[in-house]
Amino acid sequence: MKKILSVVLALVFCFALMSAATAEKAGEGLTIGIVYKQSGNAYFQAGVSGFEKAAEELGFTLMHDGPSDSSNDGQERIIRNYIDLGVDILCISANDAAGLVDVCNEARAQGIIVLSWDAKVDAEGRDLDIEPASAKAIGVQQLESIAETMGYEGKLAIVSAGATAPNQNLWIKYIEEELEANEAYSKIEYLGVVYGDDDYSKSYDVTKALIDKYPDLKGLIVPTTNGGPAVAKCIQDEGKVGQIKMTGLTLASDMADYIKAGIADATFLWNPIELGYVSAYVGVALANEELTAEVGATIEVPGFEGLEIIESDDGGLILYLNKLNPFTAETVDAWVDIL
Repeated sequence: MKKILSVVLALVFCFALMSAATAEKAGEGLTIGIVYKQSGNAYFQAGVSGFEKAAEELGFTLMHDGPSDSSNDGQERIIRNYIDLGVDILCISANDAAGLVDVCNEARAQGIIVLSWDAKVDAEGRDLDIEPASAKAIGVQQLESIAETMGYEGKLAIVSAGATAPNQNLWIKYIEEELEANEAYSKIEYLGVVYGDDDYSKSYDVTKALIDKYPDLKGLIVPTTNGGPAVAKCIQDEGKVGQIKMTGLTLASDMADYIKAGIADATFLWNPIELGYVSAYVGVALANEELTAEVGATIEVPGFEGLEIIESDDGGLILYLNKLNPFTAETVDAWVDIL
C-alpha cells in the first residue's frame, strides 16, 4: 500500500511540475511577426536570434522578414501579410518612421500590438518603441570618440544609411547639435552627410568620393552596421590608414581586422540579440495584459534590471536597454563570436 501511495504521490508531483512548466510558457498561443529593415543583414539576423531565444523560453510562434531593398513599400507589404496571417504582435524596425503609420494603425485596429525596435515607427502608429539607448547618448558617444582620435581638429564627415532612416537621422541630429554647441569641437570642420543606403558598394563609392574631394579628410562617422566595413575597406584601399580614422556603429565580426589595422580606434554597438530578446518579452507581456503601455510601467526580463517605460521626445512611449559596448583592439575579439 505504501508503495502504491508513493507511486501515486510521485505521479501527482510530476503532473504538478508539468503544469507549472506549462504555466511558465507565457507566450503559448501568441504569434510575433518581426519586420526588419533589410533581408540578409547580419545585424538583424543577430536580432532575430534574440527573439528565437525568447521564443524557446516563452513558447510563442515567430515569423520574420524584411525587404531586400530597404524600402518602406517592402516593409508595408510584409506588415499587411502579417495582418492577414493574424499575428498578435508586430515588432518593426522602420525604414521610414512616418511611412508605416497608416498600415500599423490598421494592425492596431484589429487588436495587434505594434512595437518598434531599433528604429521607431512614429508615435501615432505604435504602442511602444524599444531602443538600446537614448539617441543623444548614441550620437554623442560616436562624436566624442572620433573627435578624440582626430585630436579635436580637422575635416569630419558622416556616411549614413538611407536619407529617411529614422534612427540614423536622429543620431546625426544630436551629433550636429553637439558640434555646434560644444566649444571643444570648434576646430572640427564638419562636411555633412553622404548616404550609402546600407549597400556595401554604394557606401564604398560615396566614401571614395569624399576622399577624392577632400584629400585632407581626417575623420568619418558611420552610424550603420552595413556601411562600416565598406568605409573601412575604402580607407584601406585608398592608402589612407593612419590619416583617416573612422568610428560608428558596427558589428565586431565585421570590423575586427580593420580595428586591429588602426583604421578605427573604437566602434560601438549595443547587443542586437539582447534588443530582440527584450522586445519579445515586452510584446508577450503586453499581449497578456501583464504590462500596460504607459509612463512608469516596468517589466522584469531575465538578465535586465530597471526597464521602465518613459515618454519619448516624439510624445510616444519608449523603453531603453541602456547598454552600448565599445569595440577596441583590446576588446573586439571577445565580441567576434557574439556580434
